[in-house]
Amino acid sequence: MLRAYIFSIGSELTQGHLTDTNATFLAQELVAIGAELLHVVQCSDNRQRLTMQLERAMSDADLIICTGGIGPTEDDLTREAIADAVGETPEIDPSLLEEIREFFAIRGLSMPERNGKQAWVIPSSEVLPNPIGTAPGWFVFKNGVAIVAMPGVPREMKRMWSEQALPRVKNNLSGSSFSSVTIKTIGIGESALEDKLHDLVAVDNPIVATYAKDDGVHIRVTGLGDDPTAALALREATVEEIRSRVDEFIYAFDHEQLPDVLAREVTGTGCMLAINDRGGGGTFAATMLGDPDSAPIVASAIAGPSDGTPAAELAAAVSSENPPVIGIGISVTTDATNQTANGTVEIAVSGPYAVVETFTMRSSFSEIQRRAGMSACDVLHRALTR
Repeated sequence: MLRAYIFSIGSELTQGHLTDTNATFLAQELVAIGAELLHVVQCSDNRQRLTMQLERAMSDADLIICTGGIGPTEDDLTREAIADAVGETPEIDPSLLEEIREFFAIRGLSMPERNGKQAWVIPSSEVLPNPIGTAPGWFVFKNGVAIVAMPGVPREMKRMWSEQALPRVKNNLSGSSFSSVTIKTIGIGESALEDKLHDLVAVDNPIVATYAKDDGVHIRVTGLGDDPTAALALREATVEEIRSRVDEFIYAFDHEQLPDVLAREVTGTGCMLAINDRGGGGTFAATMLGDPDSAPIVASAIAGPSDGTPAAELAAAVSSENPPVIGIGISVTTDATNQTANGTVEIAVSGPYAVVETFTMRSSFSEIQRRAGMSACDVLHRALTR
């Protein structure tokens, strides 16, 4: 089994100024490929200490993943520490330096000279491109150990991991084959979902794990086998079993996004969508309008404070037959006098898909609004597909 370390690098982490979400993401990714995560280490911006920790990890692990410390400033020391740990000397890569200069130039800026260190390479490194930032990553393979260095900015790190680092990990280090798929669900909580899948979660292979996300609960299924065909067969057998148990809650797989799924379902009716939100904070409208693929199906979106209007009236007020527009009404009322509020969320869909559902919640005011948006997604999805 692949043994791994995660290093989260930066004094802002060890001093408590930032929360380390990168390690959580990467830990889940490692579980998904059947790796054993030995340690998660937070390390300050200290070259000697980081080098020592890397050397120790190299004697214990097959894969070391570093996030942070690859910026242009003096306290960004991850490259230096990796070079020290593998006994190599960094040099400027002229073509990489030109790419970084161009990144600044197309934004009408001149590259500060200190950014030149981001063009460093060592003999055992491959450069990992960073299309949305100035800090390229490294994939270093030395003495049977791979070291991945990526930015600390989560959106840059996640893209670099999925597009650049993970494929190299698969090619260089995996002694067996694995096949993973993510099943996305809505309308069921993580504990209730895991209760339905508890016996599958307990099995070592395929690996089944559930994760609560902003767009519902995800189920990651990973099959491990001697070859790709065997891994896929194990995975698919378990996916079919999961579908037999919780198919009513599944809305997508892998990279499909919730607003895209809803947009496709609305488009399939020949209608557009109009949103009338009172008290929900516009969270459902933000979900739909915040995605370039789903935004075009939204004919209108209105949001305002709670006024007690029933959700069915709100939906009817914005729906129409010609042109065909499905109205969705969101009515949220709370006793938001304390940090914890009691809330009632009413969701209505108008027209031939007419339905009204009510949810009671107890949480912070902002969380009730967030969950109101998710409830609207859930109700609309079920109204259009059942």
